[in-house]
Amino acid sequence: MKIIAVFLLMILVSCASPSPNPVDAPAAPAVAGDPPAGRWSGDYGPDADRRERISVELRWEGSDLRGVVQPGMRDLEIVKASFKPETRAITMEFDAQGNNGQTIHYIIEGKVEGNTMSGSWHHDDQVGDFRVSRE
Repeated sequence: MKIIAVFLLMILVSCASPSPNPVDAPAAPAVAGDPPAGRWSGDYGPDADRRERISVELRWEGSDLRGVVQPGMRDLEIVKASFKPETRAITMEFDAQGNNGQTIHYIIEGKVEGNTMSGSWHHDDQVGDFRVSRE
């Protein structure tokens, strides 16, 4: 009986303790399944007539968002990514090799709304949009 009383007292004390100031508290690390983790598929292109299929695989590693962009048969590692839960804004960057061997640096900016992610991409003087859905 004493053990149960001590256990209940510990629970009450922990619940009554003041919570840390949210400004001072570190962000909780994300876990698998948190937005925008998962597999997404859809299309991208410079305009409505020129579209290509694309898949994006995103995962949380601690508090870091990592992943791979898959246009066609290529796997392009995301080199930088961020997600802001309060605005649902997502940014991603990755590099691809162009036809003449040069490195092309893509920057993607979008928004996650439920099971849809959409936004814009650009590199050099090329721009376009994308829309993917969670599988």
